[in-house]
Amino acid sequence: MADSPKLRVAAVGVFLLLAPAAFAAQDKVPARLAQARYVALAYDLGDSMLSETEALKKPARVLPEDREALQSVRNMIEKWGRYVITVNPGQAELLITVRAGRRASLEASVRSGGSRPAAGAAGAGSTTGSSYRGEASSGDDMLSVYDGSALIWREQRPGGLSGRSSALFEDFKADVERSAKHP
Repeated sequence: MADSPKLRVAAVGVFLLLAPAAFAAQDKVPARLAQARYVALAYDLGDSMLSETEALKKPARVLPEDREALQSVRNMIEKWGRYVITVNPGQAELLITVRAGRRASLEASVRSGGSRPAAGAAGAGSTTGSSYRGEASSGDDMLSVYDGSALIWREQRPGGLSGRSSALFEDFKADVERSAKHP
């Protein structure tokens, strides 16, 4: 089949008609981001999520960089005033999670010894055990938003949660405000 100028013009015309729809689909921001009022904050541990409240009970599970990132996001949300932060994820409409970038992390703990129970009490006299945890992940910081268990927004980039004006939070804020204007 010969390559004709009419065929090329028709192909370009079809591309110009379909291209805006293809790019608009990629740029769509969930309306839920603008509709929600109550949010909870959590740490993304890679294999699970840990709410702020749960992290108080299990402080060893959260790295200092993640704590700083979550506190920074909390401060920016409070300053913005769009959402009300609740400490109970069950009361929230959205769950916003943070994860500071890291290439690898390793955690280890060893327990031995213990107190002797009173005579006749259940249990032997000593406690031993060890616990190891390792992970490797992206070096990029990540901010994610969930509606229930469904991921509805996520962005990641190196240093995206660092500094006074987090680039990831600013992108999230811009998307929420754009969604509010164009539901």
